[in-house]
Amino acid sequence: MSCPKFYVVARVTSRKGALPIWRERIASLVDVSASEKMGDSYYWGYSLDGDEDTIMGLEGYTHPVGFFMGHFETDVFKAQNKLIDRDELLATQQGLDSPDYDLHHYDEAGGWVKRADDPEKDSKTSHQAAFQFYSKPEDRDEVLQKLVAFADGLKETQGPTGPIQSALILKEVRVPTMATLWLRTEDFKAFQSSGPLPKLLEDLKPLTTELVLRQAQSWAGHLVIKP
Repeated sequence: MSCPKFYVVARVTSRKGALPIWRERIASLVDVSASEKMGDSYYWGYSLDGDEDTIMGLEGYTHPVGFFMGHFETDVFKAQNKLIDRDELLATQQGLDSPDYDLHHYDEAGGWVKRADDPEKDSKTSHQAAFQFYSKPEDRDEVLQKLVAFADGLKETQGPTGPIQSALILKEVRVPTMATLWLRTEDFKAFQSSGPLPKLLEDLKPLTTELVLRQAQSWAGHLVIKP
C-alpha cells in the first residue's frame, strides 16, 4: 500500500539583514535535496508579509522518512545548519528547536503541483500563497473536499497560459483542525480579486474558525522531480 506524498510548509522568522545569507544557505540545500532518494520538492522564497528577511518554503518527500531521517541526516544539511547558527540568522533563538522555525507537516490530500501543459511549470520566481484553514475536527474532511474540488476545477479550466501554476491541498498530520491550500502563481493579486478564489473563501466561512494567509516571493528550488 503506497502512502501519499509528504510535505512541509516552513516559515523561518529571521533577523534583519539575514536574507542575502539565506540565499547562499538555501542554494546548497536545494542542490542536496535534488540528490536525496526521497527528496521531491524544495522551493523557497522570501516573505511578503512585511518581514522580508523571513523566508518561507515548500518541501516535498515521497515518504515522511525522507524529511525526518533523510534530509536532516545529510552532511550538507548538518554543515549548513552549523553556518546558520554561526551567522545567527534566526530572529530570537538559534538552533533547530528555535520557535523561529514554524513548520507544518502534511499528507498530500489532492490538487496538483505542476501542469504538464504549463510552459512556466518549473519557474523559480513564482508567488507562493499558503492559505491555512482552521476548523472543528469534525468539519475538516468537508473543508478538504471543497479545497480538492476547487483545485480540480482550476486545472480543468486553465489553458497553457493559465495564471495558476500549483494548487496543492494539504492535510496537517499533527493538527486535526488544519488544512492548507498552497498556491503558486505569477500574478496573485489579479487572481485574489477575481475568479473562483473569493467564492471559495466565502463558501468555507461557515466551516472554518480561522484563516491565516502567508505569502512569499520565490527565488530558488525545484518541484516534483520524482515520479
